[in-house]
Amino acid sequence: MKPTNAEESGCSPISSNCVIWQGPDIPCITLCKGDTVSDVVFKMATELCGLLDLFDVNSFDFACLDGSDCAPEDFQALLQLIIDRICQLEGITPIPTAGSEGCPDCVVNIASCFYFQNPQGDTETTMQLIDYVTAIGNRVCQLVGEINTINQTLANHENRLDALEQAPAPVLVLPTVTPVCVLPAVATPMDQVLAELEIQFCELIGATGGAIDIYGAVATQCAALDQGPQLAGTGVMGTIPGWSLAADNLAESINNIWLTICDIRSAILNIQSTCCPTVCDAIDVALTAAFSDPTTLKVYFTGNIPAGFVECNPVGTQVTITDQSGGTATVTVPVVSNMNNAAGYSIALGATPINPAENLTVTMTLCLNDATGTQCQTQYTYLLINTQNCPVLNLIPTANTIDYSFTWVGGAAIFEVELYDTSGTSLLQSQTTGVGGPGGVSGTFSGLLAGVQYKVRIKVTVGGETSICPFYPSTTIAPPCTPPYNVNAILTIP
Repeated sequence: MKPTNAEESGCSPISSNCVIWQGPDIPCITLCKGDTVSDVVFKMATELCGLLDLFDVNSFDFACLDGSDCAPEDFQALLQLIIDRICQLEGITPIPTAGSEGCPDCVVNIASCFYFQNPQGDTETTMQLIDYVTAIGNRVCQLVGEINTINQTLANHENRLDALEQAPAPVLVLPTVTPVCVLPAVATPMDQVLAELEIQFCELIGATGGAIDIYGAVATQCAALDQGPQLAGTGVMGTIPGWSLAADNLAESINNIWLTICDIRSAILNIQSTCCPTVCDAIDVALTAAFSDPTTLKVYFTGNIPAGFVECNPVGTQVTITDQSGGTATVTVPVVSNMNNAAGYSIALGATPINPAENLTVTMTLCLNDATGTQCQTQYTYLLINTQNCPVLNLIPTANTIDYSFTWVGGAAIFEVELYDTSGTSLLQSQTTGVGGPGGVSGTFSGLLAGVQYKVRIKVTVGGETSICPFYPSTTIAPPCTPPYNVNAILTIP
């Protein structure tokens, strides 16, 4: 039959050249709509021949497989050989499933790395052989890709290592520092400064001893030295202004050594001036001091200075006042003319470095001589416990209690109210109260004996400085008189 769209002359009605392909274009074999059936058959035959050549098992080399002398005869046998080889490499022994028609359409056990969970959540350990081979192929492709990536990375690292090995050794440049004392104050490489520092540090340890040696020397301080009596003053050593009670390092230990040396020197000077019976023995002077107002200190000289003695310095004797923080002021006082002066000698502290809120130490070395050329010299020291921070204490006793109260007008402070026995030597009770500013403070000592005298005092701490206030005596109320009983009264009428 001749197609209606064929117009070429001489076409035989029974020739395949007269039949036209009316189907869609097929790009993979370059078949187009309108081609003759002859072209269609030729192209399909050409593709078929290519496939046959592709699947011809004789074109494959089986030399690397065991048993290559029994090469597969067709492509199906080749595929089965590959599957068997994969199973052998994976350590899998295919187990045919009952009712199976045979591989490759069969179920086989799979390696654990291929286990998966089905939609029901169960772990599947078998797969269709074809699916298994596909999964293995995908995994092999993935591993090939990863190996290629690893090889590329290794090659990159190899190149970089070669570059590092060929690179010149780096030059280390140490930073510079400007030393202050171990070397001249110019920018110097750090290793030179460190070497010099090591040398000087070793010299320092050789001169001072190591830390253990220093701590051992500190520990040799006299036992309970802070509780020992002063040699040249009143009170114990621990009350000397600036004394370090702990003295657990070299600085504090040296501080106490100097204070002790000064105390010894003062005592020796006093011994030297009074050791032997001379006319100087008749000199008897006592030095005391007190505040007349917050910024005025009065010093008092009492005792006896024999007639004919005058001060070595006609202007007077130097009196030194020192507070706990180290503030010092020195004034010249005519001692002889102020002997036994009940009004005392006033010293204004407002313009001096002295802190009137701290305890003060007043010292003087009195030098006197007479017309015969006799010279007498003695050092005097007086420790003034500052009580200007002491409030007025109000005490109200009952038979077994003592209520106390006072008003504070200053800033932040800590008050320790102490109850002593009648002698003021045994502490019986203590109560501590802190305030942030002005206000009243009160409390009660209970559990006391009736009709007994007690003493109460306050310790005031302001800014780390403590003032010990004077005692206030108070006597609890005596018990009432017990009425008599079993008493008979006889009325006598004259």
